[in-house]
Amino acid sequence: MAVANYTDANGHFPPAYTLGPDKKPWHSWRVLILPYIEQNGLFESYRFNEPWNGPNNSQLAFRIPKTLVFHDTKLPTTTTNYLAVVGTNTMWPGTKGRKREEIKDDTSQTILIAENNGLGVHWMEPRDLTFDTMDFRVDTPEGVSSWYKKPGVVTTEGSILRLSKETTPEALRAALTVNGGETIARDAENWTVIPDGRARERKE
Repeated sequence: MAVANYTDANGHFPPAYTLGPDKKPWHSWRVLILPYIEQNGLFESYRFNEPWNGPNNSQLAFRIPKTLVFHDTKLPTTTTNYLAVVGTNTMWPGTKGRKREEIKDDTSQTILIAENNGLGVHWMEPRDLTFDTMDFRVDTPEGVSSWYKKPGVVTTEGSILRLSKETTPEALRAALTVNGGETIARDAENWTVIPDGRARERKE
């Protein structure tokens, strides 16, 4: 997994975004992991001395890697389906890349990346879900959502979990923090480990 490879190479997880000279978010974690998803050429074409939507970077918009969208997405598109959840106690505190030793909760129950279908986030845009404002109900556009019948998340240790609408907001909140000390119950319906996130039925 690209984020894990980035972490191994850099000693920490990628930051959710990096800032420009104006102290505003300029670059997304999705750009930072490009070398780890066999996109070195795209990474080298990207300019970090301008924002993600600057004159040069805008020309790269439709070169979105397929790994950043649902596998049966019709290209071209610029919208990603994989978002971080940014927040002080999540895996993505902001400009800081979290270290593995900071994760005190069970890594198999701590969410790293969430599916989203509805926010319309540009893949290069330094914008993701925000813990303080997102919807913790499963399968709403402002939260974990999908065009598959049950949306998925990736945990910090690499498992893919399929959630259902019966997954409670409390359980989702707990799974998004790194140090809450919660134990999250899994069962056959609400919190299921699946071997391949692509092998799921789409909504009608």
